[in-house]
Amino acid sequence: MKFFLFILFSMLSQGVLSQNISGKWLGKITQGPGGYSQLYDLEFNLSQKKNIWGNSYAWMGNTVRIRIGFSGKMEGDTVKLYESLDWIREDIVPWDWVACIKKYELVYRQESGYEYLEGTWDGISKDDPNEICIPGRVILSRSLEGLNHFLALQKDSAVNILTSKSEQEAPVSINFTSTFLETEPKKVTEIEVHQTALQIQLYDYLKPDNDTVSVYLNRKILAKNIRISKRPTLVQFNIDNRLEVHELILYAENLGLIPPNTSELILIDGETKYKVMIVSDKQKSAAIYLRYKPIETKRKNSK
Repeated sequence: MKFFLFILFSMLSQGVLSQNISGKWLGKITQGPGGYSQLYDLEFNLSQKKNIWGNSYAWMGNTVRIRIGFSGKMEGDTVKLYESLDWIREDIVPWDWVACIKKYELVYRQESGYEYLEGTWDGISKDDPNEICIPGRVILSRSLEGLNHFLALQKDSAVNILTSKSEQEAPVSINFTSTFLETEPKKVTEIEVHQTALQIQLYDYLKPDNDTVSVYLNRKILAKNIRISKRPTLVQFNIDNRLEVHELILYAENLGLIPPNTSELILIDGETKYKVMIVSDKQKSAAIYLRYKPIETKRKNSK
């Protein structure tokens, strides 16, 4: 009898502790450097019984609207959701963008009377399952008031809110003389830049042949496994204004069908653009050095 009561108590306890997350959730989703954009609005519509199903809706102004169905499960406070290529219900993006089929790993929590789902996502390209999307982070609240409360506490943009502290920290000194991933960094050019927020665009300037590169800033990954094609890939990043020189490395993940790995890089510094031809292989990685001089310094020197 005692054993039966113990089982019954355990079942009731599990029922009390199991959180039902059905309903609408509002929030933000980010994508790391190298993605199409750093921040989107996000909405989940969830139904939960034994499992979870519903759809995600990500949008950015009037230019991006992506709605995809998903299914998943809840394990304790952890929610795992998987979008399906077969459940794309809306796919409106600029011509050179491709939607990601995402999987989410989120944690349910309560704070200050509000309910949140917070965690990470990764995924693959809708057009090519071998093309890995640059991942990011997610914050969702069951109410708009809860979302605004979360954002107000951060005193910064949602992009920085959802970036870990370690990602924001930058080294105070960097050694550019050593080898890198068993290759020799070969200096291609040095460019003087005046902004801390920069962008690069990568194209294949010859016949596309499945060249794949990864981009590193000061020996830390910016964008992994970019497949070079005629369609530009945009990588957005920030440099640390405490450092005068920064190293941008393009590392050849493969050599394509026709070695070496070739691409055209356009560096965007505010209104100024620089075009650089890149060649790399398994012995040498292309290195571009960015020398930071703030606009104020430039003006003083020109007087």
